[in-house]
Amino acid sequence: MTIQMVNGFPVYAVTRKEVEYRPSFFQQQAEKWVEGSKKEKLSEGELEKLKKKYRSADMSRNDSIALLGELVEAGVISRGRACAIYLGLIPIDESRINPAKPEGILTKCGDASGGRRNALGNLGGMGTMLAVGGLDSYKNLYEYSKAATDVDVGKSGHFQDYRRFLDILEQLKA
Repeated sequence: MTIQMVNGFPVYAVTRKEVEYRPSFFQQQAEKWVEGSKKEKLSEGELEKLKKKYRSADMSRNDSIALLGELVEAGVISRGRACAIYLGLIPIDESRINPAKPEGILTKCGDASGGRRNALGNLGGMGTMLAVGGLDSYKNLYEYSKAATDVDVGKSGHFQDYRRFLDILEQLKA
């Protein structure tokens, strides 16, 4: 355990060696994702293959995770962005607070997983909220995120990638 002082207050940090740690199912899967060559959209063949596997109108949590992984591996969104979307992270403009940090993140969702605590699984609650959900759940969070942020939604890479993800979900709905 290490102790550091932040603004005169002690901060205690522990490591995996000192505290038992089990990554969430989402984190276990996300660690396996390998990013493909970056591209703007899926080919017709890739889209048809995904349509056979997923129904975006009522996806399970595991389906959402698997689809995000496939999109990362196809190169449509980055691994970091897929994690941010799944976890329900919202970009905020921190430049008013600290000019050295132009953009940070905010999450408004809590995890209701029965008190278990782990790294990525509890940062946001979107994964928990999406136990059964899909397109409508992601659309709702997208609209909420747009309203809750102070970044320029039209220029934000996060919102552009999120819109691309929603477009793919819309195409999988048919």
